[in-house]
Amino acid sequence: MLRLLGNILKASAPLLDRLTTAREHPSLPAALPVGSSMSDLIRVAKEADHAWAVFMALWAELTDPSVPRPPLLFALDGLSHVMQVSGYRSPAFEPIHAHDLALVRLFADALSGADAAALPHGGAVLAATTRGNTRKVVSVDLALAQRLAEQERRVVPAADPFCRAYDARVDAALRNVRVLPLRGVDRVEARALMEYWAASGVMRSRVTGETVADRWSVGGGGIVGEMERASLLTMRDL
Repeated sequence: MLRLLGNILKASAPLLDRLTTAREHPSLPAALPVGSSMSDLIRVAKEADHAWAVFMALWAELTDPSVPRPPLLFALDGLSHVMQVSGYRSPAFEPIHAHDLALVRLFADALSGADAAALPHGGAVLAATTRGNTRKVVSVDLALAQRLAEQERRVVPAADPFCRAYDARVDAALRNVRVLPLRGVDRVEARALMEYWAASGVMRSRVTGETVADRWSVGGGGIVGEMERASLLTMRDL
């Protein structure tokens, strides 16, 4: 959590410097006068033990409906990793569901739309997942397939009646999401992108049809990050 606060400050310092606190926060580890900048609020967190109290104070300030605030972006990468039972155990050694962890609970509630007033000033709640480097969670796969079918007005797939691995908490969190599939670029787009890399000096080899086909294939069928990685690895041999 302390690292998350640091990243928030690093990414949005110019904006946070202009925003000021509108209320007192007695739970903070150090006194902070009303009217202090949001950057100063984040800097109150000196130790990991204080980070959650500071984050909740920041969240309360940014979602205060009585004060003008900018829209928020609340995003998570690796959705499937938090849509299952976590590796933590309770004092009674019972498994703890990821949705019982404080930060994950906050995100899951916002993603589900359960709290309509979660973002009173507007914004977006985004969650990303992939078919690679992810955990197999049947509830996530089913929910995303169902939402996408609903959006495209197709027959909605039903749950497997013989599967006992479905998770009602995951179903609730993903019941109202909108799915945006992202696919790799085609070969024409790949060539245009590689020509841009070559013109900017990132890629030093000639852009030919053979080069494009090679990078496109190695890049998993046009996944931009993988294409770039393959091009940079090639540069090491030049």
